[in-house]
Amino acid sequence: MRVRPLLRGMTAVAALTLAATACSTKAPDAASDGAVRTGEGVTDSTLTLGVLSDLSNVFGPLGQSLVQGNELYFNQRNADGGVCGRQVKLEIRDHAYNVQTSVSQFAELEPKVLGFVQLLGSPIVSALAPKIASTGAVTVPATWSTDWLNKDGLVIVGSAYPVDVINGIQYLLDEGKIKKGDTLGHVYFEGDYGSDALKGSKHAADALGLKVKSVQVAPSATDLTAQFNELTSGGAPQAFIVSAGPRQTASIAGLAAGSGLKTPILANGPGFDPALLDTPVGRTLADNLYVATSYEPFAGGSAGARTIADAYTAAHPDGKPTNMVNYGYATASVMGQAIDAACEGGDLTREGLTKALRSLDGVETGVMPVLNLSDASRFPSASSYINRVDPAVKGGLVVAKDPFTSDAATTFTG
Repeated sequence: MRVRPLLRGMTAVAALTLAATACSTKAPDAASDGAVRTGEGVTDSTLTLGVLSDLSNVFGPLGQSLVQGNELYFNQRNADGGVCGRQVKLEIRDHAYNVQTSVSQFAELEPKVLGFVQLLGSPIVSALAPKIASTGAVTVPATWSTDWLNKDGLVIVGSAYPVDVINGIQYLLDEGKIKKGDTLGHVYFEGDYGSDALKGSKHAADALGLKVKSVQVAPSATDLTAQFNELTSGGAPQAFIVSAGPRQTASIAGLAAGSGLKTPILANGPGFDPALLDTPVGRTLADNLYVATSYEPFAGGSAGARTIADAYTAAHPDGKPTNMVNYGYATASVMGQAIDAACEGGDLTREGLTKALRSLDGVETGVMPVLNLSDASRFPSASSYINRVDPAVKGGLVVAKDPFTSDAATTFTG
């Protein structure tokens, strides 16, 4: 099934209306009595989805933006009659990046929901993956590790951490910010996120004639002086890569500036929060930071990004958006389109939703490259936006290079 674009080339008002009505919400002819089979989380009038996010700890501001993006999409759908004739309800919980808390919250919510439109945090996904597989509760992880491929119940939206790193390194090379033979200093979180991203820098180094020096850091670490000294001993690297959280990005930027370095810094999407621009390292980030993502930033210039920004501003006039608003909206859109397909197939059970998701091979969200969700062994996209910091725009990022797939990324197999 190829899903047609919902946002491209429309006015904001038309886009929001058509996003909600592009797919049929009538009971399909496929069911003999015109009814739709239902399961957990679905009644005649409501459809409940779960959200397990970090709203208060390592990725708190980013998690809040993700939730707001999820809400924007489903609020629009609800205002226009719902999904499959039902109002969508989001059950939201803050696990505060604590694995045990997330396990308890999942146990509470799982029997009540059709699936989870957001599950943030690699350690959280790793802990819950067996339960997701056994219950069939379709889950969109807000994490892009290759470890989630071929995992029952997990449906990844976007590209992989290592692919974003590879494409980002290619960009730095193409722009002359690094050159063949240079050393990259990679700071990474322990666990699935950082370790997976490190595979990308090592692959890029092998493919592009570079060297990598890496150091691991815990999510609780905010002063990376020891790690910085380790990376710069024997000579400073020509670029830093940060596959960690915003606080770790800020620490590396501050230490580099304090050492007189004007070194480019490349971060994965979770490594940037626009709130950093109001700190003493804001100027350094504006000068040196690049962020690789599979989704367009909040201040992106596409029709889809502008439509989401208008809707966000109307809903949160005093809000402080991050680049994750667009990703939250996009993942909700993918889930919404899958529910539409399941409805058309007459099956709103977890099995029906899984089948519907895997039937989508040309999904357009307006703020991501076209996604192919039909193959659980591959990421839906291998393309990355490269963004640069701009303190003058909401969200703090603008597109430096439209989504592309480098040759080195095409040869990465994980």
